Amino acid sequence: MIYSLMEKQYSFEELESFAKAMKGMSDFIRSQKPNYIFAPVIGSVPLIDALVITDRHFPFENVEYPPNSSRFTDREELIRKWYSNFLTSAYSGEKMSIMCVDEVISGSSASKGYQEFQKILNEKGLAKQIDFTIAGIGEKPRRGRKRNHNFLRLVNNKKAKVFEAQKILTADNVLLNPIRLKIGQPNPQGRNTYLPEIESINYSPEYRELLEDLAKYCGTDPSQVSASNILKVGNSLEKYLR
Repeated sequence: MIYSLMEKQYSFEELESFAKAMKGMSDFIRSQKPNYIFAPVIGSVPLIDALVITDRHFPFENVEYPPNSSRFTDREELIRKWYSNFLTSAYSGEKMSIMCVDEVISGSSASKGYQEFQKILNEKGLAKQIDFTIAGIGEKPRRGRKRNHNFLRLVNNKKAKVFEAQKILTADNVLLNPIRLKIGQPNPQGRNTYLPEIESINYSPEYRELLEDLAKYCGTDPSQVSASNILKVGNSLEKYLR
């Protein structure tokens, strides 16, 4: 079953499952009340737009966009600089909580991001002062594979929570992600890497339609939806990579 007569990137059942998972995530975030929300810039930009639609009280002002992905050139150096500058700017001496909104299929990328941030917290002596958790939109690993054991350990230790969907609609779908980053040098495997700079913004008809469909499903006015976070992504990258 297709949600409208126009050709879609997803079925109604997939949209419904995705919307319910995002609603569960937004309820969880509201209950936890984190001081900051991290949204890794390559995969999570559309997730924040979806959360804003799902929850009209979503704390968008607390969102920051770390360049936390293996697709970035010099990832470790880049993310160390971003995290360090963020902590210098945001941490004021009081206990603080941060929640990372991420895609979870195998969970390996999310667990690696967790480990990298914990390493910096330990180096700065802030591991007991800053609580870092993950809220993931989940999709079953392909070909019968299991999730990464490090990520499953985070789930068991209540450091990560997954909201399962039939399909992460925005994952690896360039039509459903408005951000285009500058391309860096290919990695040793011949795969393109990215630079932490926005090349362009492509608010495609398919992406607008996704946001409108989510709004219709959630009972909000589809004419009022927008890509809430596009300008903030660039600001977040620039601010903490100076």
